Amino acid sequence: MNSLLYYLLEVNCSLVIGAVLYFLVFRQLSFFQWNRYFILGLCLLSLLLPFGTVRLGELFLSPTSPVLAFEQSNTVAHSIGASGDLVSETEMVDSFWHPFSIGYGIAYGYLLVSFVLLCRFALRYIRLGRRIGQLSQYQFEGFTIVAPFGHYANCSVQHVIVMEEDQLDTPDGKLIFEHESQHIVFKHRRDKLFIEIFRCLFWLNPFVYWMRRQLYLVHEYQVDEVLANRYGNGGYARFLLTLTQQSCPAGLQSNLFYTRHELVERVQAMMSKPSSKKKRWQYVLTVPLLGLLLLFYSFINPPMHSWSIFYFGKERTTKTIVLDPGHGGKDSGATAYSGLMEKSLTWETCILLKQELENKGYKVILSRAGDEFKLLKERSNFEGDLLLSIHFDHVETREELPIRILYQSGVTNDILEQHNHRFAFSLDQNLIQNGLSVNRPQISTKHVVLRSAKIPALLLELDNINAIDKNVKPDFVQKLANAIDQSFEY
Repeated sequence: MNSLLYYLLEVNCSLVIGAVLYFLVFRQLSFFQWNRYFILGLCLLSLLLPFGTVRLGELFLSPTSPVLAFEQSNTVAHSIGASGDLVSETEMVDSFWHPFSIGYGIAYGYLLVSFVLLCRFALRYIRLGRRIGQLSQYQFEGFTIVAPFGHYANCSVQHVIVMEEDQLDTPDGKLIFEHESQHIVFKHRRDKLFIEIFRCLFWLNPFVYWMRRQLYLVHEYQVDEVLANRYGNGGYARFLLTLTQQSCPAGLQSNLFYTRHELVERVQAMMSKPSSKKKRWQYVLTVPLLGLLLLFYSFINPPMHSWSIFYFGKERTTKTIVLDPGHGGKDSGATAYSGLMEKSLTWETCILLKQELENKGYKVILSRAGDEFKLLKERSNFEGDLLLSIHFDHVETREELPIRILYQSGVTNDILEQHNHRFAFSLDQNLIQNGLSVNRPQISTKHVVLRSAKIPALLLELDNINAIDKNVKPDFVQKLANAIDQSFEY
């Protein structure tokens, strides 16, 4: 669901920027075919750009830099448990991405409305096609004509022209026929089908409705241009003005006019001087627009191809592991009977583990520099191949405890959670093979450091802090590093 909302954000941002560019630059130009392609291309690129593999942000962000994200810092509460559970780090307010949170409700509600609109549109379109198929049809100059039905008259619907047969004997009727036949020649119904489906998917964005109206208006400009060249601007404009009192058909069809205001716009466009061909260079402005959008996307959503944990059959590259020493600064975590604080133990463990992993060829990043306090979302906001958050259990006895592996799964159900699951169980098996005691991996949805991670992430509880004298044994860290190394599949 997180990925879905990122995608919706990117699509809607593309539409807003493209619509502003069209309004300021292209709307005044008389290159109607080019404007038609721009509107359709804008909608299509808005759908496809978020899937682009080119991420310009990688040119500005180093692989070790935190990914820029639009997140607000929330108040964090730290509580110490005394029943064998990890010293939990949870936000005081429920996560936006909790399965029952407001965020999920909004996302599912949006999808439900989109689904209903799509079904409604498809049902109307199918019913309209069946109704047309039941009507008597006749051919005239290679076009199919049916008699008016319902509220459809003097318009083109799907692939047919709706008008009375005897109108073809009148001058006005011939103009109506030529007008609607041009819509069919230009294949405008395909544009309308595409833009209506697009509207159902992105119904919340008001710019979608504005762009749809502009597309319909461009269709009329195209047809008006053809007929004005054939019959003269003045004569065709007078013909349009005589029809202003006719009721306007509704539905998915091409219509001779929509409102008086739009009719005035069409007449003004028809009587205006055509744009100079030299102004076509302005369409080149779409190139920096695409660059701007790609740059914007690269900063708000890191590319998935940077996760190299489960890339099979590829040459081994240097992988980046982010080690997160739990707690720090004013947050000391659990405290042992000996006075040893968890924040110090996690830091020392991560320093030793960093040395072991670097000796194996890994690039290792620490989420905090020394004894400092950082918000949980900041500690997980890194790029790399794997994030390991290191913690220790706290129980009243000095009993040694097996390693516990926590991972997030079943919340967003995306590819990131699949990697979390696979690596957690791979690490579990390799820890056993290296002679370490470990419990079966467990799912956790409450830890912010896991929820906020943009890369595969695990939280490890290494032992009971009361069972450790001063620091962890180097032999233990070496076995842990071996298990991590063996868990990467090449």
